[in-house]
Amino acid sequence: MTDPIALSPAELIRRGAAFSRAWRMKEAYADLTAALRLAPHDPELRYQIGRHHMRNGHVEMALIAFHDLRRRAPGYRDVAARFETCLGRLRFPPPFDITADLIAVLDAGRADDLQIAGVVTRVLTGRHGIGADMALDEAQIATLAGNRLFRLYLRICRNVDPAIEAVMRRLRRLAAGLEPGPALPAGLLADLAVGFANGDYVVDQPADEAAVADRLRAALTGAEAVVPGAAPGPVMTLALYEAPPVAAVAQIRSAAADDDGIAAFIARFHDEPLALAAEPVATLGHAEPATTDAVSARVRSQYETAPYPRWRGVASTGITDFPGTLARALPVAALPDSVTAAMPAQPDVLIAGCGTGRHPANRASATTCRSLLAIDISHSSLAYAAVKARELGLADRIRFARADILDLPALLPPAGFDLIEAVGVLHHMDDPFRGWQVLRDLLRPGGWMRIGLYSRTARRHITRARAWLADRNWGKTPADIRRFRRELVAGRLDPALDPLKDITDIHNLHHLRDLLFHEQELTFTPGMIRDHLDRLGLRFAGFTTGQPETLHAYRKRFPEDPTATDLDRWAAFEADHPDAFLGMYQFWCYDPRQDDMITGESAVRIQKQQR
Repeated sequence: MTDPIALSPAELIRRGAAFSRAWRMKEAYADLTAALRLAPHDPELRYQIGRHHMRNGHVEMALIAFHDLRRRAPGYRDVAARFETCLGRLRFPPPFDITADLIAVLDAGRADDLQIAGVVTRVLTGRHGIGADMALDEAQIATLAGNRLFRLYLRICRNVDPAIEAVMRRLRRLAAGLEPGPALPAGLLADLAVGFANGDYVVDQPADEAAVADRLRAALTGAEAVVPGAAPGPVMTLALYEAPPVAAVAQIRSAAADDDGIAAFIARFHDEPLALAAEPVATLGHAEPATTDAVSARVRSQYETAPYPRWRGVASTGITDFPGTLARALPVAALPDSVTAAMPAQPDVLIAGCGTGRHPANRASATTCRSLLAIDISHSSLAYAAVKARELGLADRIRFARADILDLPALLPPAGFDLIEAVGVLHHMDDPFRGWQVLRDLLRPGGWMRIGLYSRTARRHITRARAWLADRNWGKTPADIRRFRRELVAGRLDPALDPLKDITDIHNLHHLRDLLFHEQELTFTPGMIRDHLDRLGLRFAGFTTGQPETLHAYRKRFPEDPTATDLDRWAAFEADHPDAFLGMYQFWCYDPRQDDMITGESAVRIQKQQR
């Protein structure tokens, strides 16, 4: 290899970027560092350094690099989009203030609200001083009302921070007239109500607050309870505890002109419920899903009552073709020539178990698809999915339909899809292999699957908690779930359950129901995945962990497996890193029939598509 000293800055940048794409990180670092000494202000160098940090999982360092480049060379390549991608993945804030940047992405709807909430709370508590020790006098209430980031956080995200929850609780008591203090401005009250609704009212209500809610509900019930143009206060105060009557919200519509928070309140509690109720949900075929499987019927009932997850936006890294999608997802994969040659640029896609539509929205935003069919058994979930897709301008890219996976053989032709995705679905079935086999039969020769399954190791605390709840016959009603959360957070339960406090799902009622009170849940191991793949005639292509450092750690531990596809070694890795797959195993696999099983065939790294 040519010594870095003998190369020009441009040559060093090109070679360093190529090394980084090939995950030869030490060589990439050496070249990019050498170039930095020679041409510290070169914008392409700064850009490639940022991309290198992203591949390494050093999101905070990447953000700093892109921030510096954005300041030095505004508009350079796609640096603004990459900076925003970093924002959504930060674990802790940088040394400079990113308040304006967070406001911009939230205001524009370019953020994944479920992903960005953590860093927003750290900025609010760390830089803005929002916390449980606030006096909440007139001056501080005015400051909160004028804090755009705080207002947007309440409006768009579900709160995931205990300190901010403490502030929300105190503001709620002020609004209910149960604590002395200034009145809340209407806009702040509106956003606070939406903030509680974003958690699906998981925050418990003391008896005196429940009594206030009872009085307000009684006063607002009935067609004539609220006259047009009425003051919005009572309707908004009830919304701190439960969704107010749609008819009552309609009567305060004129107040929307006063504050965009009030407009968002009316959209949330009036426009959205009406849109969901009116949304037509097609069925696949000419009949309602049979759902004769008892477990499927119970799961369907759960999601009709509690659609999951409730989401607001997606963060796209840009749209690409299918080979480009795989290049992003599997940066170290090595595939036979025949497999890469068989990849369609625009695949026919089936997303089985699409829930509330976040998954198909992400796919439609990331991959150019010839067709995208998204199915689910829940009418409520599909209605939400369709409404959100229309809001995001994706309605013409996604076809939603109601169906049970087990009914698909009678509803769809075999071998009809190039890509089938089932993430977070099969482990909720009575027989996951049966469901997976149904989907496998719909895959074209050479087709791909993306699968998500719960990890037995990573879910150990959750499995223990589910058993603890079952032993005590703990109920599954919203009141039961709130009571469990209250006791957990207060430290009044078995200390073995304390790890649950660090899981953000406890901050939303439907998420917590899905986490601990689900009707059906099975877990898997890498060995079980291998056995299922063998039975189905599929070949494992790699995990997508969402955390590049996991892949780095694996490759450092097992350099003899550079493509990271040995599931036995992954089992050994997970034994040493039990939280590596805390979300779930998410992996890609493919039908190898197109490669004809030719041995000695040259392997082509699909990251070439990134060039």
